[in-house]
Amino acid sequence: MNGRKVNRAFLISILLYTGCIFGLVYILPELFSSIVINNLICETIVVLPGILFAVFSGERLPEFLHLKRLKPGTILAVIPFTMFSVPFITLINLISQFFVENTVAAMMEGYQVAEMPFWQLWLSVGVFAPFCEEAACRGVFYRGYKKTGGAFKAMLLSSLLFALVHMNINQAMYAFAMGIMAVLLVEASGSLWASMFYHGLINSSQVLLMYGMLKVNPGAYSEAAKAMDRDLMIYGLAGYLVITALTLPLAWAILVWISGNEGRRGVLRAVWKEKADISENTKKKDKLVTVSLILALILCIAIIILTMLPVNS
Repeated sequence: MNGRKVNRAFLISILLYTGCIFGLVYILPELFSSIVINNLICETIVVLPGILFAVFSGERLPEFLHLKRLKPGTILAVIPFTMFSVPFITLINLISQFFVENTVAAMMEGYQVAEMPFWQLWLSVGVFAPFCEEAACRGVFYRGYKKTGGAFKAMLLSSLLFALVHMNINQAMYAFAMGIMAVLLVEASGSLWASMFYHGLINSSQVLLMYGMLKVNPGAYSEAAKAMDRDLMIYGLAGYLVITALTLPLAWAILVWISGNEGRRGVLRAVWKEKADISENTKKKDKLVTVSLILALILCIAIIILTMLPVNS
């Protein structure tokens, strides 16, 4: 599995997504009326093509995806790492809201999630989504790109794809930042389970927060959006800049500790080096940016623009 095949798998995912959005959603609208079913379809579309490409490329999935058992100390360390990295992700989220709305909050309110059982929402958003997205983005995409272009380029490109699969500017901006943090965690720990746990913690905390808020007041997001002016957002941005400056170095320190705990000391420095884990002959044949990737990027951008256009009643 290399970068060229990753790009083909990603293009297929985007084509399937486009078919669902502009085809199935009109033919079978009831399939997309529930956030749980909608999430099941979308996440399966994200992960399945890449997994199939890896299998047919002869990869042994546990080894290729790095599904290695973690030490108990590493598992526990992921919790404070998550806490210290969230302010950075929140900062990017706030910056995006100067231009677009908080897409997740609006979606949760639109689907009336407070009326559904919490466990269904949590399993869908807090467990299933992180599992699929990590298997695709930090698993298939990152590993495939790393074989072709080295860890640093693979980190950036797999994080870009992770951002784009969310199909909106708000989530894309902070998903890219989260993708960088997740790759560093995978490299430090040597296991995809670490980033799955990390992603699951972030999603689960957001689900709990939004579900509780909407349970108390179903129109909480709309009211908050109306009350939020630019000056208040600037104050919030300044506050999170200070918090991020304090917490991001702590998150890095935990990554360094994890790498030492897993016997991978020094691996984080190697991420920044442009070295491919392949032979010179293979490197000449494979490219990170291919026609498939360009077509997929064009489709993603087109869908994002179309979904931002006002709907005429």
